[in-house]
Amino acid sequence: MRYISEEDLTLFERVKRTVERMREPDLGLDEEGRKIILSCHMLARAAAKVFPVRVRDGYFAVNYQHSWVETPGGHLVDLYPVAVVGGPIMFEGSMASPQCRIYRRLSARKLSAGRFGKNSFRRSVRRITRALKDAQLGMDAHQFAASP
Repeated sequence: MRYISEEDLTLFERVKRTVERMREPDLGLDEEGRKIILSCHMLARAAAKVFPVRVRDGYFAVNYQHSWVETPGGHLVDLYPVAVVGGPIMFEGSMASPQCRIYRRLSARKLSAGRFGKNSFRRSVRRITRALKDAQLGMDAHQFAASP
């Protein structure tokens, strides 16, 4: 198993705290007039605009389309885990890690079939990005107020 650097652990803790503090924004309606529900695909793309992580798309446990992020050290952070209470969670990124059997990468183009390019999807990512930044600012303000 590969070593998880202090930098990646610190990044994960910051991502986790920010996602936990984020207020879920109103994402409005899609092109067909249906209410948009927060998805792992949107959250991963928003997180990549706020943190130094890369978006990864594919399948979780073969059957579930899913998106997650990868740290600079190559470790997997699942921001919105499938069938799990809690999250984000982090997996060590080597081929020896169990995650390599349950998370399978696939190109966004093949996975999304055009969904990720829709105006409503892009608007949702912008709103989630703003919510993450607001949560981060709230954490920074709280930390500043608590310092001597």
